[in-house]
Parts: sequence; C-alpha cells; structure tokens
Amino acid sequence: MIEQKHEAMQPWRMTNNIHWQNTEFQLSVADAQMFPETDLPQVAVAGHSNVGKSSLLNALFGRKGLVKTSKNPGCTRLLNLFEVDEKILVVDLPGYGYARAPKSEKYKWAKLIESYLKSPKVAQLVLVLLDFRHGPKDSDLQLIDWLNESGIRWQPVATKSDKLKGNAKRKRKQDMTDALGGMLEPILTSSLKNEGMQELRKIIIEEVLNTDD
Repeated sequence: MIEQKHEAMQPWRMTNNIHWQNTEFQLSVADAQMFPETDLPQVAVAGHSNVGKSSLLNALFGRKGLVKTSKNPGCTRLLNLFEVDEKILVVDLPGYGYARAPKSEKYKWAKLIESYLKSPKVAQLVLVLLDFRHGPKDSDLQLIDWLNESGIRWQPVATKSDKLKGNAKRKRKQDMTDALGGMLEPILTSSLKNEGMQELRKIIIEEVLNTDD
C-alpha cells in the first residue's frame, strides 16, 4: 500500500530512470479527505469527460487496459490513483463538462477536484488535456485561470492530434497556444499512434522529480 512506502521511496529523488510500464492501480477515492498518506510526488490529470483521458493514460503508462476506457463519457467520477514505478503518483481526476450529467453530479465532481487541488499535498503538476480537434473550451480556460490563481503548475496536453495534418495541424497548435495565453505550447499527443508520449514523460520527470522548489 502507498502508506507503507515512505522510507523505501527516497531513491526517486536521485534518479530519472522511470519504468513506466511498472505502473499499478492503487485505489479510488470519493473524498479528498480520504486521500492516503504518501511522500511520492504527484501529477494530476484533468480534462473534459470526452477528451480521451483514459486512453492517454494507458499510452503514457505503456499498459493497454490498465485504465478502463468507455465509449460513454463521464465514467471517471472518483480520484483514481496510479503508482508509477514506486516513484510518482498519478491522480486521474473526474472528467468535467459532461452535458448530460445531472447538476448535482457535476457539482460533486467539481468539488472533489477542487478539494483535492486545495489539499496540503497538492499535485506538483496538473496535465490539462485538451481535444486538439476543438481547442480549449470555456471550462478548460476556467480551470487554467483557477490553477494560475492558486499557483499550481500546469501543462497543456493536446489529445487526438493525429486527426489534423499539415498546415491545419500547425495552425491549430498556434491557435491553442494563443488561446492559452501564449506562454505554454501544448504537447501534441495521439494515444492511437503513441505519439508525444516520450515528450510528455520527459516533462513530468522534469517538473516533479527535478524541481528545486
């Protein structure tokens, strides 16, 4: 269990040799106050309910089927915790923006996300997933504004980037960068073609293992 690894996990501070396929599901949490004690650095993954979050995580981990995927959006309703090689904890946040969900459910998911991100052991990095075909939605920009105001580091990640080609792809990337304030370029990924995963892994390692903050 996570809470039993406090002493053994210290080597993560000294190495970048992450074996991503050595990822295991730990548990699901319905309340941020039930979050287990851990000294592992955390990466949270946020995005719309239909952005392809589960598929991206499977590609990131190099483990088909580890994160359950569904054709029906809005299936991730808890904080799902995955431990990567006993060095990093990846927290899969509930998908937001599912139009058919009852308002009470939307409110519950939003409060769960907010309470986790406001907790003392907040994620060192939040990956904000954006559908490359459509660019950031208002709810994405609201989340980013909130992260900025809270001083939480974030990285835009464009999913399904294989859907556009050539000039259209370059233009969409620039448009997304501009819409996000021009400071951060989205990492272009495709779970289907396993594109962008190495760059994404590199960013995660740099942000959560190599930071001096």
